Amino acid sequence: MRYAFTLKNGAMALFDPDTALLTITTTHGEVQSTTIGRAESRLLDLLLMEPGQTKSREEIIDYTWNDRVVASGSLNQAVFSLRNLLNDSRDHEIVMTVPRRGYCFNRLYVVDAHSDLPTPSDEAMPVPAIEEPAPQGNDDLPVPAEKTRTSTYITKAQLIGYVVTLGVCAFTGFHSGFDTTKIEVSSAKHHELAIHAVGQSVAEAEALRDLSVTQAQQLPANLKGDVWLNLFKTNYSISCIRPDQSTANLQLNSEQKDLALMIRQCLEATL
Repeated sequence: MRYAFTLKNGAMALFDPDTALLTITTTHGEVQSTTIGRAESRLLDLLLMEPGQTKSREEIIDYTWNDRVVASGSLNQAVFSLRNLLNDSRDHEIVMTVPRRGYCFNRLYVVDAHSDLPTPSDEAMPVPAIEEPAPQGNDDLPVPAEKTRTSTYITKAQLIGYVVTLGVCAFTGFHSGFDTTKIEVSSAKHHELAIHAVGQSVAEAEALRDLSVTQAQQLPANLKGDVWLNLFKTNYSISCIRPDQSTANLQLNSEQKDLALMIRQCLEATL
């Protein structure tokens, strides 16, 4: 069966668990169909089966990964990615955390899937999503595939989760996640800290990466985690995943605050 629900910005979402197809129609009538990753698809399917009902972490892991042995941080990463896809990375109103119990889908956002919802046209082709392998290692953190100072091209559809996390939508509006603009990510490693700089061109991403690495020299060598940074005009958006899989999002004016200090504050739970 298909599930229908609304997003916080008024957009309508239609999810088909059989095909993992998530179709979002904005308030402007723009339609984007995306085939989401297997883990996110199974997670969303389970939560939508009984909206409002709390699913334990063990129940979610069993259903999502079919009793396969996965890294301890895989569930946190799947929830993190799903919230980003649903523009819910800040206040977690749609995919809700129930402390010490698990997660549930907010039933207030669910609508009748058989109602007159907009559906994608025949010409709308689903955007394939690359399913990430289960994270490995002690920290279970996503790390860059290449060594320091490599640049990787990916489309905005594939990186929409990170872009939303970085707070780009706070400046450009949620609909910006549905254009076809290409973005670039350039990554670097500083001790145990992985830095991912986002830009609209290779040069822009690499410039932000170099600045971030320079600023990181001021940070403690024992600081661990993954940090994503984006510079929009004079404002930085910083998003981080700590070793305990908790997340944080910060924004700052580049002329008022030190970037190194903000990176440290974003990861302060690890100090």
